Amino acid sequence: MAVRVMIRGVVVAAVSVGALVPVALVTAPAAVADPCPNGTARVFLGNSTNSCQGAGSVSYTEAPVSKVCSMSGTHVAVDVEVKARKTTTRHVEISNGQCATFDMRTQLGNTVTVTPR
Repeated sequence: MAVRVMIRGVVVAAVSVGALVPVALVTAPAAVADPCPNGTARVFLGNSTNSCQGAGSVSYTEAPVSKVCSMSGTHVAVDVEVKARKTTTRHVEISNGQCATFDMRTQLGNTVTVTPR
């Protein structure tokens, strides 16, 4: 009887340890975002994609821009054309690790301009 209790305890411990280890290994890499290189910006789109944008201007037509983050040594200007009561352009400037978010529901167009420093 004592042997059965001991074996059950070892099996429960092994299953518990086995269950914890894969969870820790699977969740650790997901918590770390893939950074863009210095001198670029990470642009998040409304279709759940994101990319690193280098120097220059890009108008994103495949989806509205939801968020833009500048990397170190970068100045980013974002112009978003929005439709509320009238059409207006929202101009936002960020730099050195700052982020800005944008309302995707009212966007008519957008341009992201990246200038490395």
